[in-house]
Amino acid sequence: MRTRLAAGLLACAAPILAAGCAGLGQSVDRTSLPDGAPSSEEVLRDLAANDSLIQSFRSGGSFTIEAPELKAIKTFSGSIRFRRPADLSVIGRQRVLQVTVFKLICVGQEFLMEFPNSKDQSFYQLEGEQFEDVPFSVSPSDIAREMFLPEDWAAVKRRDARIIDFDPTAETAVMTLSLDGHPRRVLEVGRVNEQDPRWVLRKNTRLADNGAVLAVTTLDDYTLADGALFPTRVEAVFPTEETRMRFAMREVRLNAAVPDEYFNIRERARELNLQERQANSND
Repeated sequence: MRTRLAAGLLACAAPILAAGCAGLGQSVDRTSLPDGAPSSEEVLRDLAANDSLIQSFRSGGSFTIEAPELKAIKTFSGSIRFRRPADLSVIGRQRVLQVTVFKLICVGQEFLMEFPNSKDQSFYQLEGEQFEDVPFSVSPSDIAREMFLPEDWAAVKRRDARIIDFDPTAETAVMTLSLDGHPRRVLEVGRVNEQDPRWVLRKNTRLADNGAVLAVTTLDDYTLADGALFPTRVEAVFPTEETRMRFAMREVRLNAAVPDEYFNIRERARELNLQERQANSND
């Protein structure tokens, strides 16, 4: 995540975290939680185990992207492909004629966002350099990571995770993750149903060191596929940047092969004469 995103306003945290943030820096005794509250170790173990079952996925569905620079909310139907560690390919089509009207490729910190019918609304970032006057302070790559791979749960140190609330009726819990004494995430986790008692992520709020909200991701409508619990509705919101991306997926196929051709940013950049544009921009 780019450091300039961390310069958000504290006021943005209030409507999202409300009373929850007040207790983030306080020591919470597990004995004060209702009976049945999970331990942070249990939650992290379930999240890590579930993520390990998902190496890639592809699906159809609809998706929406909203950012001030795009002038209007863009909604498409089409296909979504993702593979670890954080590669994302989205192809959007016009609903009636099924003509491709949007393409997004994210690989690491690089991304290409293309509107084939509006060449002046195509944006690129390769090798950390910006081309064609990229306007996004939150890149699509940042959004992809927050939606599908926010943390390596197995690598989280147990002392940095703490359960601060538990609702036995709804079977939901709130856990904080800290770094160097500063809360960096507030996670709402829950169980899908009584038949599958694993804890899954319901809401993930990422914080700056000063407590400002950087990103809020919600995950809903979990389905069981190949032993993994997978959310078919995912939304990421970056409130200080007024940026939002939402996926509603169907016919999800986990761990199916995703060809490299969907993530070849360089090849697509050449097709769009990006190298020529780069040279011209340096004149």
